[in-house]
Amino acid sequence: MPKSGYIAIIGRPNVGKSTLLCRVLGSEISIVTPKAQTTRERVLGILSDPARGQMVFIDTPGIHNAKHGGFNEFMVGEARRSVEEDRPSCVWYLADFEFCLKKGISFEDPVLDILKAAGCPVIIIVNKADKSRDPDEPASLAGRIDLQARDKGVSVAEVLSISAINGKGVGHLLELSWKHMPEGVPFYPDMDQLSDRPMRYFAAERIRQQLFLHLGEELPYCCAVRIDKFEENRVPVRIEATIFVERESQKGMVIGKGGAKLKAIGTAARKSFESFADQKIFLGLDVQTLKNWTRDKEQLRKLGYAV
Repeated sequence: MPKSGYIAIIGRPNVGKSTLLCRVLGSEISIVTPKAQTTRERVLGILSDPARGQMVFIDTPGIHNAKHGGFNEFMVGEARRSVEEDRPSCVWYLADFEFCLKKGISFEDPVLDILKAAGCPVIIIVNKADKSRDPDEPASLAGRIDLQARDKGVSVAEVLSISAINGKGVGHLLELSWKHMPEGVPFYPDMDQLSDRPMRYFAAERIRQQLFLHLGEELPYCCAVRIDKFEENRVPVRIEATIFVERESQKGMVIGKGGAKLKAIGTAARKSFESFADQKIFLGLDVQTLKNWTRDKEQLRKLGYAV
């Protein structure tokens, strides 16, 4: 009998959740940048094995202390819902080796508070173990987090350290995870399907990824992307998108002198999506102001965020 189950991937911002998912699937279905809080919504990634079954991963935004009523609260809510409402068969809880070593494991408390509600086994994963000079240090740190998690009532099943960036330990993690999957037929019968999201979503995410890579430290967090047109039957596929900023003064920063910045963003996004979709793309970009959209629930809903 095949096994099939959901796995929620949980952790603080920038611990490598999306990097790990992309490593497991062999495809960049979740965008990755060096900046924290790149992931904004739950994204499903599907790993199918004809001989074993199917694991469906729920990639989530990073858990942090968010202000009430804003977009950050929505993102933390996405992570919380993956544990409390999606009813996963297992949780991958990622902690950042370097961050925990420098800041201490007390910063993991907001994550552990959410994991207390998980009615399933939790696998503690210390990521970025490749950053350690002492091969025993990641395991030692994982042990301390294990004790703290158990003290808070988290149902810890396994503890290990990995490197999502180079793949070390990921195979072992998958083997451990299959043990926690219940028997059942695949949730998604197409064994080649990698996600439940449509191609429009991935086009918008490639644009947003380039905003993070081309703009300053703060501006990308004030940007949202809407796909206005997605004509799949044309050659090349024609995509028109709007980039929204919060203030009129931010438009010029995105567009750049003579449109140079916007052109660079568009070119990089087009090439990235062409590689992902394996087809030629025409991408047209516009920039508009949507005042205070990160704090306006009505505007957030219009942009597709289910607040």
